[in-house]
Amino acid sequence: MRLFWMTVPPALSEAVRACRTHFILAATFSALINILYLAPTIYMMQVYDRVVPTNGVLTLVFITVVVGVAIATLSALDAIRVRLMTRASLRLDRLLSGDILDRLLARSRARPGDPSTQQAMREFDLLRQSLAGQAATALFDVPWTPLYLLVAFLIHPILGLLVLAAGAVLVTLAIANERRSKAKAEEAHQANAAAYESHEAMLRKAEIVRALGMRRALVSRHIQQRSIGLNAVADLQFSGSRYNGLVKFVRMFMQSFALGVGAWLAINGQISVGAIIAASVLLSRALQPIEQLVGLWPNIVQSRQALRTLGTLFEQASGPVVRTTLPDPQGQVDLQGVVVRNGNGSAVLLKNISLKLVPGEVLGVVGPSGAGKTTLARVVAGALPPDLGEIRVDGASMADWDPEELAQHIGYLPQDCGLLPGTISENVSRFSAALGVPSALVDEQVVNAARMAGVHEMILHLPGGYDTCIEGNGHKLSAGQA
Repeated sequence: MRLFWMTVPPALSEAVRACRTHFILAATFSALINILYLAPTIYMMQVYDRVVPTNGVLTLVFITVVVGVAIATLSALDAIRVRLMTRASLRLDRLLSGDILDRLLARSRARPGDPSTQQAMREFDLLRQSLAGQAATALFDVPWTPLYLLVAFLIHPILGLLVLAAGAVLVTLAIANERRSKAKAEEAHQANAAAYESHEAMLRKAEIVRALGMRRALVSRHIQQRSIGLNAVADLQFSGSRYNGLVKFVRMFMQSFALGVGAWLAINGQISVGAIIAASVLLSRALQPIEQLVGLWPNIVQSRQALRTLGTLFEQASGPVVRTTLPDPQGQVDLQGVVVRNGNGSAVLLKNISLKLVPGEVLGVVGPSGAGKTTLARVVAGALPPDLGEIRVDGASMADWDPEELAQHIGYLPQDCGLLPGTISENVSRFSAALGVPSALVDEQVVNAARMAGVHEMILHLPGGYDTCIEGNGHKLSAGQA
């Protein structure tokens, strides 16, 4: 399946196929819309060729009513087509947004130089907006350009050749625009993705930035990063504006030229007076979708890039896998030849680590900074999969456990223990209420967990108790409290 002239990645094709009915209906309505667009042309020909020479008032009234109904139907079908594409974009969101976020969370680390996949949701929203926007409707209208070409040939072969030549020139300009903008669009996309990632990282560490006096330096650095992407976008827009100007010139000149050619043919008695106006209108309507596509080409390029980004994400991170439910773990942990490398694979963080822990046994790991203590904890907790080796819990490979189920039996305190936006109760319960767990059971387990941790009284003294909002505009916990 293809979308925006690009093959849809296999992982996304199923969701796109689920919207096939919307696309088929939109294509059907596009056919009717483009047929109805001929109504004003026929109306003008009838007015000049039949009504004016014969003073046919009744004929004028009749054809005016007919063209009014045709235009009203056209407008209604166009509105329905937009609604269909909007529904398709919403359905794609329901089918893919959760899967995209799940895969982003499942990735242990992004590949070097590929920050764009971390903003896959933003890319997906851009793709949805293009589907519900003018770019999609223009794509549906382009295949019907030959219809206007056929009608022009029926009026006179010279007019048909004129429409064909104008269309060929515009298609050539569109292809040249695409080839010229492709590399620059990729550069702008990567640069903007890196700038957004840097911006979000600085905001997350704003307190550290202020405390260490790095604000001006980081702002200056970020402006330099943004300028790379902005310059690439500006070059892309400048190039596009030149092609847009050429396309507009060709369309307007050819439309006027069609009037002249039609007048010449009428003078020679080869077409009627009404056909003069009809020729100009037909040429304008035939070229309009192509002109729209050239003007909207930056959006189409961004949508194609979004498809590539989503395809990369779905290749890097697997979706949820149904596993056999194993008994609750007793606590035996085996590491066999575990090797962990850094993000780009240039350094080894853990090398050939093997150990065995039985239930009730406690292991303390000491060593200098950078020795791999935190990495080892992340590996054992399941937060970071090893590059080589195997981890077994109660004799079963960690890959055979359902990660969500196994995590319920693992306590993990990272170095950065920032909590997620929500209430204290939601964070303590790991947001289990969102999975349909009864609220009464959640409250009971949250209070029991807080008492076991010795923080029940501390939570009760907060402004909202267990319902205290700990992010955004709510109460902010101290580092020790968190």
